[in-house]
Amino acid sequence: MKETTVSVTESTTPNPDGEDYEQVQYRTTIPKDIAESLEMDRNTTLEWEIGGESNKLELTIHNNITD
Repeated sequence: MKETTVSVTESTTPNPDGEDYEQVQYRTTIPKDIAESLEMDRNTTLEWEIGGESNKLELTIHNNITD
């Protein structure tokens, strides 16, 4: 089974009202052989959905082919 890691970036941005807005961004990569076998490129989008079961994730790959 292929594995990848998740990196986390946290930042704080001041709002005009004086309150700080905290943002957390999570990133991961897709192993090259998986991306190639699914013919993914820069036009590919991923649709994520959390299922009703614990730790279940459904991923739909959209290969948005443009002319």
